[in-house]
Amino acid sequence: MKRISPVVVVGLVLTLICPVLSLSKFGFVQAIANYSYDAFIRIVHQPPKSDAVVIVDLDDSSLEAFGQWPWPRHRVGLLTQNILEGGASVVGFDIVFAESDRTSPVVAEADWRQYVSEGVKVEGIPEDRRDFDRLFADVLKSGCTVLGCTMVPSDVAVNEISAMLDPSFSSRADIVTKSKGGSLSNSLKQASGVLMPIRVLSEASRVAFFNADPDADNIVRSNPLVWAYGEHVYTSMALEAVMRHCGIPKCVLTYDAQGVLELKLQDLLLPVDSMGRMTVNYRTIRTDSPIGFSSSFPTYSAKDVLTNNVPAGAFANKIVLIGASATGLKDVKATPVTQHFSGVEVHATLIDNILGGDMLSNPYEFQAVHVLCILLMSLFLTFFIARGRSWLSFLVAVMVILMLVKLSLVLLDRFDLVFVPTWEILSVMIIYPILTMIKFWQEELQKKRVRDMFGTMVSTTVLHYLENHPGSFSLSGQKREATIFFSDVAGFTTISETLEPEQLSNLLNGYLSPMTSIIMDHGGYVDKYEGDAIMAEWGVPYPVSDHATQACLAALEQQQKLEELRPALKAKYGKEIRVRMGVNSGTVTAGNMGSDKRFQYTVMGDAVNQAARFEPANKDYGTQIMIGETTYEEAKASIEVRLLDKLIVKGKTKPICVYELLARKGHLSEGKRKVVDCYEKGLALHWERRWDEALACLDRALELDPGDGPSARMRDRIIEYQKTPPPAHWAGEYERKSKD
Repeated sequence: MKRISPVVVVGLVLTLICPVLSLSKFGFVQAIANYSYDAFIRIVHQPPKSDAVVIVDLDDSSLEAFGQWPWPRHRVGLLTQNILEGGASVVGFDIVFAESDRTSPVVAEADWRQYVSEGVKVEGIPEDRRDFDRLFADVLKSGCTVLGCTMVPSDVAVNEISAMLDPSFSSRADIVTKSKGGSLSNSLKQASGVLMPIRVLSEASRVAFFNADPDADNIVRSNPLVWAYGEHVYTSMALEAVMRHCGIPKCVLTYDAQGVLELKLQDLLLPVDSMGRMTVNYRTIRTDSPIGFSSSFPTYSAKDVLTNNVPAGAFANKIVLIGASATGLKDVKATPVTQHFSGVEVHATLIDNILGGDMLSNPYEFQAVHVLCILLMSLFLTFFIARGRSWLSFLVAVMVILMLVKLSLVLLDRFDLVFVPTWEILSVMIIYPILTMIKFWQEELQKKRVRDMFGTMVSTTVLHYLENHPGSFSLSGQKREATIFFSDVAGFTTISETLEPEQLSNLLNGYLSPMTSIIMDHGGYVDKYEGDAIMAEWGVPYPVSDHATQACLAALEQQQKLEELRPALKAKYGKEIRVRMGVNSGTVTAGNMGSDKRFQYTVMGDAVNQAARFEPANKDYGTQIMIGETTYEEAKASIEVRLLDKLIVKGKTKPICVYELLARKGHLSEGKRKVVDCYEKGLALHWERRWDEALACLDRALELDPGDGPSARMRDRIIEYQKTPPPAHWAGEYERKSKD
């Protein structure tokens, strides 16, 4: 058998290691990737494409002419009015007007009255000109304007900044949110507060955030288009301006538990990451910029706007952003193209990217592409180095690096795709020297062996040939029938938030320990704990002939034990523990699941999913234990049940009969049996759409037991059906819309 070369062995090992390393987040590698990306952007960046963005700058000359900032709001209103009268489609402020104008006569009078006397009054100003904030608000209402707000990052305490949420914002939000398994508060980039414009201004204009979001090296490469504060979603200045400019009433945000999935403006899909950030495709810096910072867009001094010294048509049908470059006000950001970039330029660039149709995309799928590239390239280099000459291998390695750089530039320039081959190049720089060194060491050993063997037997020429050509001589799974059990403490999140960690731990142990003992005493296998939740199985990993019966009896015994424990737990912790349980039987796949490093014996399959859905479904019926039809059929000789409903759980299309597990066989009280009989008669009548007769049965059940949850819930449902009858094809089924 031919011996495998050490170069190939080590190369194959590195081929496997490098893709794994590429998935790790090493700080120095990210720094290299960022530096490479910045260099690529500087090479391929282009002038603005949309010709739709103009910047008005509060520069030093403006402050010299009209005084220090903040200006009186009537002057800001005049600035805005001149821009709107110049034909601007949208005016956006990279400024937050968080306080009332102190120069306003009404504010000045109030201040002087506080410190001098009650009789102070500013005379000679018309009544309708005394409130500068109101004057500014009137101008804002006269056109399409967007005021800035500041999102307080989640790592900054709210009490460190005067943060407030405009209560009217949610009713004016221009974004439709669609959840696919997540909540806004957990899925989106979150703020701890929002610094809003004062109410009189925010009610007169749209409001959008203007925060920049620099990377760890303080360079702005991407910026969020959406940001959440609790369950409220704010749009960025760029996104809001585009929507107003294009007359788009709403954008659609789709998200799940991992973050943003899609952000769409009508049919335009914006390429954002899971945090709602879009990579900024920076533009060429203008060499003729008249302002105090680098600019890519036409820019005019606020002084010229106020004095009507702006070319005719400069603002016609433009998005005009107002920012500041004056000393002391300068909002400077570091970007890939320059270290001195105005914050308002970031928003202007994003607007131009969207309107110009060259938004940069960094698809999540590229992670798999990177891994595949590393694998293929590493294999190619390994076998080329193992078989080729050293000088040729060096040229090939250099060519691979140059081709990767060229590929990245082409994708960025022509297809607006961000593909930075950092790990591909690092892999070349790891694999080539290591394999070359091993090959050199291997060749030296081979040459020494040849010399030892033939040094005195062949000519020098032949020996050299032999030295240079040493090769010229010579835990699977299985199908099982089982019963699955899920339990969960009702309202446990609220309980956990009000207890100290030690108390919570003691409470959980006091609850879980006896529950576990009962499960194990009935032959069950405790699969896992998830906080307060228990998952258990009967029938795996070892067979139990009456697995359905034992699971039901264990559930009943647990509820009995809880009745005994509840008073003591409430007295000790002040919390009343009530537990919902779901039980289902069927065919499952059982075996060791997980990775080769860590795995666990568990079960999977449709029967498992059904049991997991039954547990929270108890909430819809006011029950404690819900079992499936298969479980009932197998255990009915040993248990008392109530037929609850024909239920369609989340993710299914066909209804199944579900039952409330009440007691062991023969242990149901006569009073409870009468309640169950009335309920089941009412249930059957409601399936036949005989609403009044069904309600009469349920009323009798509630007379016998006013606290009977299923009767009360079914009665409410029938009343709703009387108002809004179910469709003609309805056969009595109840569809549950959520998993929880």
